Amino acid sequence: MTYQQVFPAISAIANYGNTTIPDLWNLSPFLTILLFAMMSLFLFYMIDRAGWKRAEKVEEGE
Repeated sequence: MTYQQVFPAISAIANYGNTTIPDLWNLSPFLTILLFAMMSLFLFYMIDRAGWKRAEKVEEGE
C-alpha cells in the first residue's frame, strides 16, 4: 500500500547504475580486493580465536 510513496525515494538514493565498489570509493580495483581479503582473513582469525565451532565438531574432538 505504501509502495508508491516509499519506492521512488529508495530508488533515487540507491540507483547508481552500472557501477562497482572501486568506482564508488575512487580506489584501485586491486586495492579493493586487498582490503576485502584482509578483512576476511581478520574475520577468520577472530572466529578462530573466539573458539566458535560447530556443535558436531566439538563433540567429535572430545
